[in-house]
Amino acid sequence: MTDTTSPRTATEGTWALPLLALAPLALIGLLTELSTPWFVASWVLCAAVVLLMGAGWVTVLRHGMRGSGAWGICVLVHVVLAWQLITLTRHDAG
Repeated sequence: MTDTTSPRTATEGTWALPLLALAPLALIGLLTELSTPWFVASWVLCAAVVLLMGAGWVTVLRHGMRGSGAWGICVLVHVVLAWQLITLTRHDAG
């Protein structure tokens, strides 16, 4: 049986890079008091992750998604990003 999906469909790897970029943010937020340089770096990394996720969604819209594992990683990336944005905006307000 042959696989008829496009080789360019979104896979777990599509969402792995944004997740890897979010990992240091989570560690920094948990282990430090987000000084100004860390706070600025966190916002820059969040912006980069949003761009990477946008590229991932472009791939999904153009070529589709392959497998439930890819959807699971996609959901995980979105949850971690939402958590980071909430943490950063709370720190900014307080």
